[in-house]
Amino acid sequence: MLRLLIIIIMILPSALWAQVSSDPTLIYEMATENNVFVGARAAGMAGAQIAAADDGSALWYNPALLTRIRRLELSGTLSHQRFFNETRFDAVNTIEAQLNKTRLSSLWGVFPVPVEQGGLSFAMAANRIKNFDRIFRFENTPGWFAAPSGDGLGGGEDDRGSLWAYSIGAGVEMSTYTSIGIALEWYGGVNDYSYLDDEIVGPDTYSYRQDLKNSYSGYSTKIGLAYSSGPNFHLGATIKPPTVLKVEQENYQVSSINGSADSDYSTGEYKFHLPFSFGVGVLYTIRDLLITGDLIYTDFTQLEYKEGVDLFEANSDIKKYYNDVVTLNLGAEYFIPQWGLMLRGGYSRDPIPYNFYPVEDDLSVFTAGFGFLLDKTLKLDVAANFLNWTRKDNEFFGVGTVEKYRAQRVFLGITYRI
Repeated sequence: MLRLLIIIIMILPSALWAQVSSDPTLIYEMATENNVFVGARAAGMAGAQIAAADDGSALWYNPALLTRIRRLELSGTLSHQRFFNETRFDAVNTIEAQLNKTRLSSLWGVFPVPVEQGGLSFAMAANRIKNFDRIFRFENTPGWFAAPSGDGLGGGEDDRGSLWAYSIGAGVEMSTYTSIGIALEWYGGVNDYSYLDDEIVGPDTYSYRQDLKNSYSGYSTKIGLAYSSGPNFHLGATIKPPTVLKVEQENYQVSSINGSADSDYSTGEYKFHLPFSFGVGVLYTIRDLLITGDLIYTDFTQLEYKEGVDLFEANSDIKKYYNDVVTLNLGAEYFIPQWGLMLRGGYSRDPIPYNFYPVEDDLSVFTAGFGFLLDKTLKLDVAANFLNWTRKDNEFFGVGTVEKYRAQRVFLGITYRI
């Protein structure tokens, strides 16, 4: 009975609206991480696009760059992810867990407006900006999770879902060298979380199941600036004001002792604001070689809960368990004109801001890709991403747990320009 009570006490904090005391696990928000590159070209260049975007993904990265697009553009992107987890729990290496998912990733349209001087372009898009897909497994005896036998315990977590940004915006040239842009963004998405835990102690069997559904909605804006000192050197900058997110939750739990089960269903909602984010980018070209880099700063200690929780406790814990982070994106593209081929590569380091679970290796992403001109109006873009990170959870059942994650993402995009 004591073990089952420990399990329930650990899992119940997932219902954030019920917060009554300080607990760092209550303020863990998946929307502070799990970023996805928008567009297949950007995915091949590690998302380094604040100064380099030349397609409809500019609406997300820097709307001022929409002025570079002088022809009607329609584009769509599919993505496929293979997610892997290996966990060391109580000195036992759990068998590798895997989760695969194929989804629509982006849709956009860019509509240039004929003007006598300068450039003006409008755009609209639907982009998957957060990927919540995740799998995690643990066991204290090798093979126990797959075939429970004798004293032992095992379980795991599964997350599935995405956060989408639905955007409209425009970019306009203010002078020969400078353009500005703005995007209005609305957010929607779902994260379906499942937790399971089984245990056998002598003649007794315990089990616990939880299904938690988080439905997201919200809004934000983005302001962009672009400057060109000539054909070879470009600068970009963005400001993203606080993002308002509302989360509606449905929580279903079932616990069982020796076959006797109890269940509980509850609902609730809360609201929080993600903080300001500031980005700068630089682009330099040497003949057919393009080199670009971005820095994005976000102070997640300024994340703030507004409704639905114990505001004093939650906002105090944010100062303790979140960091400010700087995301680094580096990318390159080499154009081979006679083949109509663009070769791409990049590297991104995207730190995880939540520090209650110590991060041994921050999220690193290596990228590669290519673009190919099928004809004068049609372009194919392909990209591959390779992600790795490692974190610890020293609170999990009172034993040290090391969680190693890696993922592989493939993007396929088609762009049509008239």
